Amino acid sequence: MSHPLYWLGRVYFYPVGNTSAVCLTEELPPEHKADVLLLGCGDPRHVLYTVHADMSTSHEPRKLDITCCDVDAAILARNTLLFTLLADEGAEVRLPSIWNVFYHMMLDEDSLSVLIEQCRKLVPLAESLDSWKQGPYARVVTMCNSDTLSEIGRFWKLWLGTSSFNVTQAEQFREDFENGMKNVRKRAEDSVVTTSMRSAGPLAAVTLFAVSEHFKRFWTTGVTDDGSPATKPANNPNPTFAFSLFGDEFAVHYGIDPISGFHLAEALASSGLELTNKTASAIPKVVRTARQQFSTWCKAVIRRVQNLSASSASLMVRMYAGEALAFCQALRSINTAAAHTPMFTASWRRSVVQLDDTLYSLRAPSPAPTSFNVIETSNLLDHLGLLNLLTATIPLLDSPSSTLYTEALLPAGHSPAQGILDHMCGDLSTSALLLGVVPSAYISRFTTRSNTAETTRESHGSQYYERLTWKHINFGHLSNTSHEAELSFTAPQLARKLFDIYLRMFSGEDLRKKTGILSLDKPRAERLINSSMIIHYSRRSFALLLAHIRTRIRSDWNRVIHDLEVLIRQDRTLITGSNFYQDTVCQLYLAGFGLPRFSLLDVGKFRSQENLPIFQSWSKVPDVVTIVLVVPRHVIAKVQSDLSDTGTPFFQCGMQLGPMHAAFASISGSFGKLKVSGEGENKVAVVVEDREGINGTSPMIVSFPVLSSTLIYMSRGTVGLAICPASGNPALIAKLGLHLSLFNVPLTDERYVHILTSSPTTGNDTINSEYPLIPPKLDTESQGHPIHVEMDESNTEVQSLTAHVDIVDPVGQASLASGCAVTVEQLSPNKAKLRVDRYEHVIFFPLPVDTVNAKLRIARKSKYIEVVAPMTLTPNVKGESDITGNFRMAFDRGVPTLWSMHRVNLDRCPSFKLSKSRKAFDWLGLHIGFMFSQRECMSRQQRVTPGSTAPDTFKNLKDSLYTLFVTVAGSNGPTQAEFALWDSEEKRRYAVILVTDIRLDLGSHTVVADSWIIPWSNDFQGKLKLARTLSIKTDVHESAAWRHLLPLFIERCRTWKHKPSCEYLVHNSVPLYPGAGSDPKQVSWCSCGMGIGTEMLRERYGSVAAQYATRAAISPLFAVSYMEKVGGTIDDLAEPALTRCAACGKGGVPLFACSKCKRAKYCSKDCQVKDWQMHKKNCVLT
Repeated sequence: MSHPLYWLGRVYFYPVGNTSAVCLTEELPPEHKADVLLLGCGDPRHVLYTVHADMSTSHEPRKLDITCCDVDAAILARNTLLFTLLADEGAEVRLPSIWNVFYHMMLDEDSLSVLIEQCRKLVPLAESLDSWKQGPYARVVTMCNSDTLSEIGRFWKLWLGTSSFNVTQAEQFREDFENGMKNVRKRAEDSVVTTSMRSAGPLAAVTLFAVSEHFKRFWTTGVTDDGSPATKPANNPNPTFAFSLFGDEFAVHYGIDPISGFHLAEALASSGLELTNKTASAIPKVVRTARQQFSTWCKAVIRRVQNLSASSASLMVRMYAGEALAFCQALRSINTAAAHTPMFTASWRRSVVQLDDTLYSLRAPSPAPTSFNVIETSNLLDHLGLLNLLTATIPLLDSPSSTLYTEALLPAGHSPAQGILDHMCGDLSTSALLLGVVPSAYISRFTTRSNTAETTRESHGSQYYERLTWKHINFGHLSNTSHEAELSFTAPQLARKLFDIYLRMFSGEDLRKKTGILSLDKPRAERLINSSMIIHYSRRSFALLLAHIRTRIRSDWNRVIHDLEVLIRQDRTLITGSNFYQDTVCQLYLAGFGLPRFSLLDVGKFRSQENLPIFQSWSKVPDVVTIVLVVPRHVIAKVQSDLSDTGTPFFQCGMQLGPMHAAFASISGSFGKLKVSGEGENKVAVVVEDREGINGTSPMIVSFPVLSSTLIYMSRGTVGLAICPASGNPALIAKLGLHLSLFNVPLTDERYVHILTSSPTTGNDTINSEYPLIPPKLDTESQGHPIHVEMDESNTEVQSLTAHVDIVDPVGQASLASGCAVTVEQLSPNKAKLRVDRYEHVIFFPLPVDTVNAKLRIARKSKYIEVVAPMTLTPNVKGESDITGNFRMAFDRGVPTLWSMHRVNLDRCPSFKLSKSRKAFDWLGLHIGFMFSQRECMSRQQRVTPGSTAPDTFKNLKDSLYTLFVTVAGSNGPTQAEFALWDSEEKRRYAVILVTDIRLDLGSHTVVADSWIIPWSNDFQGKLKLARTLSIKTDVHESAAWRHLLPLFIERCRTWKHKPSCEYLVHNSVPLYPGAGSDPKQVSWCSCGMGIGTEMLRERYGSVAAQYATRAAISPLFAVSYMEKVGGTIDDLAEPALTRCAACGKGGVPLFACSKCKRAKYCSKDCQVKDWQMHKKNCVLT
């Protein structure tokens, strides 16, 4: 395993989700099939909501093939139970009972009967893969292998078995269950529990007391109470909450609440609740809404699985029980090996991943997906580490337009900006080039997903929820593969950068960092100390990362590894780094990297010179062997309670010979008995696992790979097991000493130590010590020249990207040789056009660059040109005038795909009306105001961009969006739904926006304006039935931004197909005519969607509107929390602008507002006149 081995003492069961459902296909064009991988899948809320909210351009639904992976088979058993219940006839009638079975910890008799009867049907089907495949549910739920089915079936048997308990057993079962609930209640009785607040999105602020009270009621009664008088008494413990991977001990996580997985804003948007509301009055409505959403989503699933007119495969859910990283490696190996893959299924397991070869092999008749266009990883990065997760998942993305999602709940660093750097172990730009993916919002500088709730509840909890959407840096390129090596580094710079990543990955070993933490204020120090005790990476993680990077980066890799090895060997920053040196070089060797210093001395020759205590009977010694250590149970028993109290302590093995010490954290563990047979290199071992694990009586078996040369040097020493020092507590130190050593024996003690050529498993399957971590990529020459990456002098950030263009065209060669001028034109942030007279060549850069200030190296005789372009992508956001490149759309298989704007099914977004009560919380205005970063709020206050004379177009664009939303909602006066975009320089309209509804974009915790866009023409004057329109003034830069943005707003809600004659395809451009400014004759969006679904507009606005209008989903564009400080509002961050004169800044005096926009305020008429030249550019007129 690439993740360190930690003690499973304090573990929790998550039967229901703790974040609200998202639509898994929101980044996919409706024409594309959805092959989705859910890692750490948890409950099926995302699947249910996706089926409900998914978009299609035809009467048939999109095919959804969803693979669900979770290490806890109890979760998969619950999920499969739900899907089988929905597949049965009469499912809609039983939905209230199904809700109870899935979400209530205490069940009424009828609901318990539904559960038990379903288990009676499922248990026989789980006898074998064949029996499952022949059963009625295989068309909906497929098992990835027999082990998964066996584990899932085991839980069904446990649930069913509770129905046969005798009186004593039933009473004990109830007592243990209720005591578990009681312990959670005690933990929360004096606190405010805010976990479910985030599920209310923009209305989180008004739910504080309601969600906390609901949580306490749920853990008291075990049910969700919607106030219905027909609620039946629930007195039976729900067996599906009682058993988990960790046995029959009550392990339900202390933070779960059934309503957390739903969209609570729908219950509250029109409620008129006050911000000061401190009652739980909203609980019944919130619970009813959650139940209704569950019912609606389930009905969508029922229609899919029971609708015979639709394709029988329109929804397929696949289940896999095991550890996510191992599953990803197994999937990756399918195309290069048999379905049997040499990876352990999970930590503390010795069984090997073996997928069903009728689904997962090259000869499978209907193969299951092994690459995906959507990968959802839940918050696994909190548990596995982001780099481990990215290394495992990136190779599974099937195209440059595929999407990877990550979520974090545990805060890292002292801010979101520092948190992502800590997660990435480096700056985002360099990491993106090395790994091949980047958060899409990092490029676009905005997101359409709101994080308002986290800012609202930040002071009420220790979690901070951040969801990132990752895209391949080749998005929009013509490359046929997303993994070819398209970049190059010099070996010294790459070695230094990799070493920097190494230091950050293992920063917990840096004594200076630990000392620095102690100098901080107490709350911050405690938070950082706690986070530093969570270790995600082993040296195997680092080797895996390098192996992935090698598939993308061209360099002299022999020189890179040589320089890197020297840096690691000579490093003194990590106080225990030298101890892990042997572990590091062994893992690098296993990854296929050559190590000159370890040319693997002639072991045979060395053996002939000394009488070694090991390898005596071996005829051939491999380069790497496995050491297996059997740790007696009594050794573990004496510290077991202390280990569990510590939380998640990590283990490491070590070898000692005098002062020489070698530590190994890349270890595997299990509990059971070791059966050994054979001699020398033919010696093999099989583990008979103890299912009771840490609660059993069997010894602990740990193993790790080591270079044979290292073992020869230390063969007269000892080997042992210890606890990682970072995981220690005073009780453990008192018992075990400062080194936290658990067990040590001589390497030659064959009672406890075995040296094998392969790691022991539970059967005949073997994991060869020399099995490469991934198929090695040889340093062969590729076609063409890669983009060369040049680092700055400090080697911390990328300085420039260099494109080498060989002029092979005869015309171009002639022009170059004759001395024609060479020019470069920037087409987009990462695309440029090279010109030599009539010769043209388009250059694609992986990240945004500045080609205007690029240097040219022109070799007229050698017939090539190099463009050295400074990279412009930095985390330091500032106001810019030209932001058109931030709105990206590209073609994938002839279909437009979006870069940083999720798609939305408007017909699945509920509309709402704001309460007219004066006391009602103005949540909408506050929410829209969260578009602005604190920098932008201050800029609005100062009327100019700080430190710049150029206009801040993003800020101006957000101002226009703010005006649109609050005006439609009537927050600041009468409602207005008709708008005209007005170019203040050209003095004309260029588009009309008709807003028919403001809706809740529930999955993204924001709002969306259901709108219709009409291109303006003077011919329309008088033909559009518009009583009045509100003109939104835009300068030349904002006009250009709108021309790029409107096609995206249209595309994201598209339910129609682009025509073969689509202007986008004909002109190979989105938007159309990008340099046209506000020319109304050159519309920036295609005509494919004009007039579709416009019947409602005909009567209201006339036939012209109905003919030319295209539906669009306009949403706020939020600042990115890990790039800029967010969380303030227009009112509190820009308060001086509201309480001081906009011209002279005078405060404390009476002010009057501009009569047109009502926003700018002045102390005198003279100040208003002086400010008019500046203010008129932003003043909104009717």
